[in-house]
Amino acid sequence: MSNSRAIDPSVGTLLRAYLDAVTLSEPLQGRIWRSSQLTLTQVRALRRLAKTAKPLGELGAELGLTPPSVTRVVDRLEERGLIERRRDPVDRRKVVASILPAGLGLVTSVPLLEQSAIRTAAERLEPAARGRIAAALEEFARAVRSEETEPEGDAVPAS
Repeated sequence: MSNSRAIDPSVGTLLRAYLDAVTLSEPLQGRIWRSSQLTLTQVRALRRLAKTAKPLGELGAELGLTPPSVTRVVDRLEERGLIERRRDPVDRRKVVASILPAGLGLVTSVPLLEQSAIRTAAERLEPAARGRIAAALEEFARAVRSEETEPEGDAVPAS
């Protein structure tokens, strides 16, 4: 299915700027993941759980993982002391994963103590420019998150 609608030029500009920023951050993110010995999927799981505890089925659906795959991810994170799982007190059939302080520390810390081009560029900007850029990025992130929480078409029933 192709989208034949013309894209608003300002939307295209925003998306290109966002993708440029993501591309610039990839080497730094890679170093962070390697130093913490986490995979991208494990980081994504931790970020989801940092917002709220989730049943494993819901976490797997959000990450696009099969039940055996989400179990493996959760096993690894639990072995490292980053998350815990427990039975849902209301529905004992459900297993809920929640982040532990060590996991929260990994996904909420800003590991910019090492020198990087990103840090240097941020330091060279005027404080007012930093504030404007941060506010714009936060606004965009909120907009994306609100779209992610909207129902997406036909849900696949859990088995």
